[in-house]
Amino acid sequence: MSTPPDTANRREVEFFDQFVAEHGDYDVLSDAAYERLLEVFEQRVRPKAGERCIDLGCGTGAFIRRLGRFGLRRSGMDISPRAVEHAQVATPDVDFSVGDIAASGLPDRSQDILCYSGVLHHVSSAEDRVRVLAEGHRLLSPGGRLFAYDPSVQSPSMWLYRDPRSPLFSEKGKTENEVLLHRSELGKELAQAGFKDVQIRGLGGISFRFVESRIAGLILPLYNLYEELLRRSPLEDRLGTFLITVATKAT
Repeated sequence: MSTPPDTANRREVEFFDQFVAEHGDYDVLSDAAYERLLEVFEQRVRPKAGERCIDLGCGTGAFIRRLGRFGLRRSGMDISPRAVEHAQVATPDVDFSVGDIAASGLPDRSQDILCYSGVLHHVSSAEDRVRVLAEGHRLLSPGGRLFAYDPSVQSPSMWLYRDPRSPLFSEKGKTENEVLLHRSELGKELAQAGFKDVQIRGLGGISFRFVESRIAGLILPLYNLYEELLRRSPLEDRLGTFLITVATKAT
């Protein structure tokens, strides 16, 4: 049984409000990891200057602020008031708002590009993910594109760190709603929400600059080395740490 949406949302707000209060910016990936994500974003989404782009579940704006290089008209929404407050101060040229990404209240067809930057795995049930994705689909203009990245259940490193069955499992820095995603299930959910041309691949080279777990912090250099080796491996797609998702709304 999934956690009721209002309860799940409240717990997410509490977690991220506290994180921002204690650490400031929620920006845990390395610069190299962001460059890897931006490279794929540019190749697969093909952004054009002036297009409208929203990051639903933007947190403190770590990803949407880095999309500034593409000349997009950017906005972001998050359920955490403290995260949004931090994001607006850090990136004043982006329009941020507090809201529920499953019921944003934004106009139909008001966006050309939709991002979920490490967000979908915070929605614990397939039913709720379809609700979130359907809302995103509503916001996209015909021919609009979706771009998302989330931890993969097929990733050995993510299994070791985030699967409760792992001897190295840590709850530090993890909300209770988080789950690792499987590409086949995610693909079905996107189709249910109305998306077409769904492409999901595994991506390596996703190194971190910060983890809350003390033990994970000690082995972080080894993890980051593994990520670099995985990026160069023929197994990257199969075992990639993050699932990169691209999809479109039919014209």
